[in-house]
Amino acid sequence: MKNILLVQHCQSEHHINNMTGGWTDTPLTELGRQQAERIALRLSQVASGKEYVLYSSDLLRAKQTADIINATLELAIIVDGELREINSGIAAGQTREWANEHRNPRAGHDFELDYREFAEGETWREFYARVSHCMERITRTEHNNIIIVTHGGTLSYIIAWWLKFELHMLAQAYFPASAGSLSRLGQNNFGQQTLNLFNDTSHLQG
Repeated sequence: MKNILLVQHCQSEHHINNMTGGWTDTPLTELGRQQAERIALRLSQVASGKEYVLYSSDLLRAKQTADIINATLELAIIVDGELREINSGIAAGQTREWANEHRNPRAGHDFELDYREFAEGETWREFYARVSHCMERITRTEHNNIIIVTHGGTLSYIIAWWLKFELHMLAQAYFPASAGSLSRLGQNNFGQQTLNLFNDTSHLQG
């Protein structure tokens, strides 16, 4: 049975300097590095006695989180560009004010699967397809114990894929997690996909 630990990357410069997220490629803050060290300690306890493989998005804030975790766990990191956050197109590297002025208009207030927020970026449909393709590839490997360091939107869509969401269900639910959080996916004895832990930040306290 598969056991997948999801790590949302730790605090990044874009969280504090008014920059957009998405494909804006910013490093961790000092606090983010401290958070990653706490995650590493937690994972060293959780992963004890099991053979894990570590995947990471190639964006700097995720890769640095994975590198700090790996300094403790000593696993081979598999860097995978399909684990990136949603492609923010021309908004990458821009301020939030710039993004507000250049965002494509929406048809209404409801979730739109084919809405492309920024030119040259992804729609939610395209994003979900990318994440789904990535997870199908990762879970087809022989590895049963997997750690994935990724981003908030990607983490939510990994969970949706694991729970077998159909495309139309993406309009009904979202799984917002926090920087530096841990979540865990698994399977039970009935063969059902399970969300055993979500958005746990207890390791960041004190």
